[in-house]
Amino acid sequence: MDPKNEIEQLKKLINYHNNLYYNLDRPVLSDTQYDELYQKLKALEDAYPQFRTADSPTQQVGGKASKLFTQITHATPMLSLDNSYNAADIRAWHERSAKGLEKENFEMVVEAKIDGVSCSLTYQDGKLVQAASRGDGKVGEDITANVLTIKDIPHVLTGIISAGRLEIRGEVYVQKQDLQELNKAQQAKNENTFANTRNAAAGFLRHKNTEVVAARPLRFFAHSFGTGDVPAQSFSQFIELCQNWGFAVCPVRTKTTHIEEVISFYNQFDKTRHELPFDVDGLVVKINSFDEQKRLGNTAKSPRWAIAFKYPAPQATTTLKNVVFSVGRTGVITPVAELEPVSVSGVTISNATLHNFDEIKRLNVHVGDTVIVERAGEVIPKIVKVVEQKGTQEIVPPNECPVCGGKVYKEAKEVGYYCVNPACPAQLRARLLHFASRDAMDIDGLGDVVMDQLLERHFIADFADIYKLTFFHVLNLENFKDKKAQNLLTAIEASKQKPLAKLLFALGIGFVGEKTAEILADEFGTLDALKEASLERLQSIREIGEIVSQSVYDFFRDPRACAQIELLRQAGLNFTQPKKEQTNNALAGKTFVFTGELTHLKRAEAERLTKEYGGYASGSVSKKTSFVVAGEKAGSKLLKAQELGVPVISEEEFLKMIGRA
Repeated sequence: MDPKNEIEQLKKLINYHNNLYYNLDRPVLSDTQYDELYQKLKALEDAYPQFRTADSPTQQVGGKASKLFTQITHATPMLSLDNSYNAADIRAWHERSAKGLEKENFEMVVEAKIDGVSCSLTYQDGKLVQAASRGDGKVGEDITANVLTIKDIPHVLTGIISAGRLEIRGEVYVQKQDLQELNKAQQAKNENTFANTRNAAAGFLRHKNTEVVAARPLRFFAHSFGTGDVPAQSFSQFIELCQNWGFAVCPVRTKTTHIEEVISFYNQFDKTRHELPFDVDGLVVKINSFDEQKRLGNTAKSPRWAIAFKYPAPQATTTLKNVVFSVGRTGVITPVAELEPVSVSGVTISNATLHNFDEIKRLNVHVGDTVIVERAGEVIPKIVKVVEQKGTQEIVPPNECPVCGGKVYKEAKEVGYYCVNPACPAQLRARLLHFASRDAMDIDGLGDVVMDQLLERHFIADFADIYKLTFFHVLNLENFKDKKAQNLLTAIEASKQKPLAKLLFALGIGFVGEKTAEILADEFGTLDALKEASLERLQSIREIGEIVSQSVYDFFRDPRACAQIELLRQAGLNFTQPKKEQTNNALAGKTFVFTGELTHLKRAEAERLTKEYGGYASGSVSKKTSFVVAGEKAGSKLLKAQELGVPVISEEEFLKMIGRA
């Protein structure tokens, strides 16, 4: 597969799973599987840096701030940790750190990694004034009211503390025994149970009723700080301060200067970690000295001075009984394994994803084989290995769509097989659900169950039909009464005012994700202007490559798509994008790439200033790049700029451009 295309597909897949994990609290991949995808994307981007973009998951953190709560911009980003599952990676991290610090021996602290939800607590003069979720690392949601109900979070810090603002960060979690008791109570009321402690904690923190949250057994461990004057020189000293101030901290911790002792601790702790009252999915290894942490700094997403040393996902052995095929909104056909039910970490597994037919070939798996299944989140686990080949029935791609019987097609360079019938019921259902989803038109109440009923009753057959629904239609659905029906119709009406970027994403144009939709909407301003754009015009836009340009161009020349757009126009949807206010345009129309070690600015700050002054900050160098700002130890991006003849300037020259020199 073309590396650029593969990178785009991986970005799309990882963003999909990020949304399930961070925003919907419904992961379908294990941490191990997710990290495999992430590392594959990172390796491809390292090999082809010209295809790395600022919106890549490797450059982002976490999910998005929920719209149920007020959004809060973090004073300093809440970064995520790089993950490792083996000793070789940990040794490699240690070697990189030693090289960066120019010393072989340095003190490290190892502590248990709690499987919970990140939370930021801001204190003013020792009093808790604000709590926020991590969100996307830059913007989280205000969850102060809910956090104030957590009993082991101090509202006022005890001990000696200087006046001013202090931000403590840590993990909100639920103990295993508490989850068991909660689930018993849920079962007694015939209500849904909680899948695991992490999902339970995330759900509670996002609950809109504070009284309900107060009744939930949430707990908190402090593990770091964001901003503030902390009278400590090391992480160990900081943890002691946290205890003095009244915080609970993780009880599993050790300190060492030898990386082999870290690995030994990892192996020993694996034998006893399940005895802890809370879930632990690995260890966190941190360099102890704050000065040394500062010297190593951060990447766009993760601190260089820390790494997560995680344990592999739980596995079990079972029999592959059958394979069925599911069809997505783009027509892609995914093989799903039906298994002899088996318990993995207390969850009964009966289905597992096989991803695609290349994966089936790689595993050499047949119906009837004995396989190892790895728990991948709480919904669809993954078959990782065949342990005994008992079966003879090969798993082959279907000749026709399993839902509509239509023709199945495979592109030579693609992995997936596709149903090419645009009227396929499975594709229609998936497209409609995508259109109504939170990141698209955000029609609250139009989920799977309601959508199935609307389709079964033939009330809708395309996007525009959603806007033809009446009170009569909705009242005919199961469990709908006046208020619920009116709420759904109100949400449908409100979606008409969504900006153009949301509509473009909702339409499901090939290779157009949220970020690309926003770029297109900002660039053209109206749907009609985008519709009339030439292929050359599309290709001239930064961050829009040939594949995306061709996909967008073809979409707006498809008679069926044009007909659908006209129906949406008649329904009264907004086809415009609000203009972004720009107070200073010193860098207007210019694209900057920052490389190497900057002296006066951090990379994130430099990129923020670029946008603030009307420019654009990119993560890769191309012919469209206006300037490359090169600091010390600039590498491949500098060479790429020189090859392409892109102007290279210093950090001081950049600051002069914005009048800050």
